[in-house]
Amino acid sequence: MSKKVFIGIIVLVVIGIIVGVLLMNNTSQETSSKVQMTAEEIVNKLKENNANIGKIVVYTEETDLNKLLGRPNQYISKVTFEDKRIEQVELDEEFSTEEERNEPTGGTIEVFKNKNDMESRKRYVEQISGAASIFAQYIYSSDYALLRLDSDLTPTQAKEYEEAFYKIIENN
Repeated sequence: MSKKVFIGIIVLVVIGIIVGVLLMNNTSQETSSKVQMTAEEIVNKLKENNANIGKIVVYTEETDLNKLLGRPNQYISKVTFEDKRIEQVELDEEFSTEEERNEPTGGTIEVFKNKNDMESRKRYVEQISGAASIFAQYIYSSDYALLRLDSDLTPTQAKEYEEAFYKIIENN
């Protein structure tokens, strides 16, 4: 192989590596520049067009009943909201905490750093909800958010939430 051919191959390989690195960097910037909504922002958008949403509880690391908020590979924001069409659960004061008594029945929104974390949580929740009918729920997801609805909602009511949820995520 001549010296010119060898140098030409080396130059092409170096150019290929530079172009590849630039493309990867540009793609990661585009992905990371998309602003994710928080769970609170999503539920507030849902509430704008849904008069059935009542009480909303926004969780912090201290108040999250599952103790998952902000933990590695878990959700980074979470809300639970009341649907006024569902009878709210009254917990006995003697056997429950104030946080448990304040949790409304209707739905939950969890937001994650990335799709992998969201998918892991979704699989876990689906396993639990499929294991026993008392845990059954409607589950909808986007690239970074999980919407879970109480099974006391009718399929038509759940569909309304589903459509609004996807519209909010798409328009963000």
